[in-house]
Amino acid sequence: MSNKHFPHLFAEGQIGNFKVKNRIVMLPMARQFQGFNGEVTPKTIEYYVERAKGGVGLIILGSTRVFPPEHKFYTPASLNLSDNRYLPGHCDLVQAIHAYGTKVGIQFGHVGGQKTIQSVAVSDVQQFFCDGSPYPKPRPITRSEIYDIIDLFANGALMAKTAGYDIVEIHAAHGYLFGGFLSPKLNRRTDEFGGVLENRMRVLVEMIKQVKRLAGSDFPISVRISAIDYLENSIDLDESPKMVKILEEAGADVVNVAAGCHEYQHLSNDIMRLEEGFKRPLFEAIKKEVNIPIIVGGGYRNPDKCENIVADGVADFLGMARPLVADPEWPKKAKDGRVEDIRRCLSCGECLYQMGGKFAYPHGCTVNAAFTREREWSAIKPASVKKEVMIIGGGPAGMEAARIAAIRGHDVTLYEKEKQMGGQLLVAAKPPGKDKLLWIRDYEETQLKKLRVNIQLGTEVTPEFVQREKPDAVVLATGAEPSIPDIEGIRGENVVTAVDVLAGKVELSNQRVVITGGGMIGAEVGEFLLDRGNKVIIVEMLATIASDMEPTNRRGLLDALQKYGDKVELLTDHKVAGVRHDGVSVVKGESGEKTTIQAETIVLALGSQPVRKVADVLKERGIAFYAIGDCKNPNNIRQAVYDGSLAGRQI
Repeated sequence: MSNKHFPHLFAEGQIGNFKVKNRIVMLPMARQFQGFNGEVTPKTIEYYVERAKGGVGLIILGSTRVFPPEHKFYTPASLNLSDNRYLPGHCDLVQAIHAYGTKVGIQFGHVGGQKTIQSVAVSDVQQFFCDGSPYPKPRPITRSEIYDIIDLFANGALMAKTAGYDIVEIHAAHGYLFGGFLSPKLNRRTDEFGGVLENRMRVLVEMIKQVKRLAGSDFPISVRISAIDYLENSIDLDESPKMVKILEEAGADVVNVAAGCHEYQHLSNDIMRLEEGFKRPLFEAIKKEVNIPIIVGGGYRNPDKCENIVADGVADFLGMARPLVADPEWPKKAKDGRVEDIRRCLSCGECLYQMGGKFAYPHGCTVNAAFTREREWSAIKPASVKKEVMIIGGGPAGMEAARIAAIRGHDVTLYEKEKQMGGQLLVAAKPPGKDKLLWIRDYEETQLKKLRVNIQLGTEVTPEFVQREKPDAVVLATGAEPSIPDIEGIRGENVVTAVDVLAGKVELSNQRVVITGGGMIGAEVGEFLLDRGNKVIIVEMLATIASDMEPTNRRGLLDALQKYGDKVELLTDHKVAGVRHDGVSVVKGESGEKTTIQAETIVLALGSQPVRKVADVLKERGIAFYAIGDCKNPNNIRQAVYDGSLAGRQI
């Protein structure tokens, strides 16, 4: 029966010898929660089963190693399927996913030269991360090692078939080892694996043939490639359609089309400021060259756009990764037409990296606090005793606390002093490319209305009000306010805060503006003001701008700032020493050299401090409360949502 809401997205599909119940594929990600030696853990199963329950048609596990521990290419950073000792865990995982009618595949790969310690790559060409930092120069892989890996991958495919996987995928995208073979820039080889396209494709062709020989001609194979990797003189749309044609002729059953590499990870990861569906021309170029199905993915968040790309024949399957982290039930909700209930991924990158490009630990998702806590939090348990709950503050922490508490059966009233919900989200969403942050507000507000939470807008709660109402539980989510340090002249008439600028309380145009503080907020306010014709000088005491920002979105912000040329100046390693009527005086690093910067307006972006007026009085009066979000400790939105979710479960 055709789905009445998104008929093409929820039509049955075919890959090789198996059918898929719909066209939605969970793309491979580097989040598998494996054990120390790469074994499948209960957490691995819980994570994937939650997505299978949510209705996805096919799950492809992230890059899995087929190198045994004694092998020189062994890396302890993913699931392991290098020998039979790992089969029981994989059998359990596959069967758990299959129980929900979801097909499951496993991806094999090697990161190549994009590794923090020296590794092997197709050639000794140095690669870079998106923040510009270099990876160690790799050593070229030898011919014998290439054939060794081909055999290891084929053996891994046989074990995958034994474990019950429906398909195996070869990772040849994103500048990884096999993606490097495809790139004229990265592949400098002069043997049979380098030079013309047919030679650069040889390793994949030989691998497909060997997998088919060992695992069976009917065992499906997917190959993931980058249609374009954005490197100069590298993989582009002149060659990538020819690549997929060669893969089809070699026996590939499906091609998983991606884009980018680590140096351009802000494009491969589809950062927040990028338009949904901007990669469509890449997929169109690939699709018209092959008869086998293609899986496409790249920033798709909304069911209508997912439906369109399948309906238009541009894609056979729509791949998504982080949207299923944000909401495991995305497919089920879309199928039922409950689009407003989907908790949409923001493309914030917080589930991937922390500042400095390090993997984010502990793992988490800005909008879904149950991510990585599937066993404990996916099912929200009813409260044993129903309580009258007062929540003070309608930002992300307060809204999430209200949502969870209401689901658990409490009688919840949320008070917000402003005339609309959202708290600091309303300000944070103002800089260019940040409007997706309002998706949090939209989702939470919709859920609170459906749960019949009593929302009181334009109401500022005092300690006396709390004492009069006598609620059973009080949750404080009063947020934070700008920090104003003790600097000479900082309270002058020419000084405003970044929050006031973004909130529209101060309008600046065609001025010379100094922003004191070059963290994420200062840099984003800088772009906001540049958009309005101002000349902007950002003063930052650290060596880099926006160093507190997740690296892929930071790259997008810095690229945007560069486009303004001499309209923007980034003055790092300088500290503001004083504010004058015509600018600021700054001191350079250790040298102590003093300089005066002329400006008409000074914008403060020097961090935040908790708003704890109500909290302090309640504490003095012995009234118990939960403090969550920025009023406890100024942090990011992810922490605020987690705090709210935790408080809602504790009441």
